[in-house]
Amino acid sequence: MRSCAVVCARNGGVFVRGFLVIAAVGFVLSGCATPGQTPGMASADPTPEKPGTRIAIRNPNNSKWMAVQQSGQPKSTNALMWLCRPLACASGQAAIAAQSSPSPTRHPDRKALEKAAGLLAVQTRAQDMMMEAASEGDERITALSSRVIDVRGYPAIIAESKRMNRGKASFIMRGELFIGLFRVRLISNSADRAEAKRNFDEFVAAMEIVDVEPGQPATSPEPPVPSALEGPPDRT
Repeated sequence: MRSCAVVCARNGGVFVRGFLVIAAVGFVLSGCATPGQTPGMASADPTPEKPGTRIAIRNPNNSKWMAVQQSGQPKSTNALMWLCRPLACASGQAAIAAQSSPSPTRHPDRKALEKAAGLLAVQTRAQDMMMEAASEGDERITALSSRVIDVRGYPAIIAESKRMNRGKASFIMRGELFIGLFRVRLISNSADRAEAKRNFDEFVAAMEIVDVEPGQPATSPEPPVPSALEGPPDRT
């Protein structure tokens, strides 16, 4: 896994730094992961005898995505980040960030999620004020949409926004996925809105999910794509 200090210089420093700000603020506004929680790293899958949830967030395509770690970021934050390799994405600039934390409930109420989706626009306005003040007006962010849908058979809040940086636009797709005992936050950023969604969907499809409720058999709503299971984590 490469340090972001090296990768940023090679993959559009302004774009990457801007994405790091968006991801960091998004994680802070959503609440940080509990230190020591590492979903996906359990020693064994949950079983009917020992119910629970295991989630592994995978790199779906090592030839397209490069895992990086922000310099100085402790691993205990449980945050992951990938950058699209040069020439591997049509937009030329794309990134994904993910973070997981314990879910407040295994079965979120739909209306409660819809209210939370409405609050994301308020959070985006807070981000906008922070970015505008820090950049003296050169950077702004605007909410485009927010909705509640099912992702991989689990409820999720999906929000899209548009960021302007000195006249150049980038698009952010942010998901709050409530999967069993965990909440997974996934943020996709691209210079192209459709590509941001495709990349988001690519990582969602690659997640390994084993979720067993008390008194229920082990289930995986959708199998991960084959490439998610091939080879060790990307360390290039």
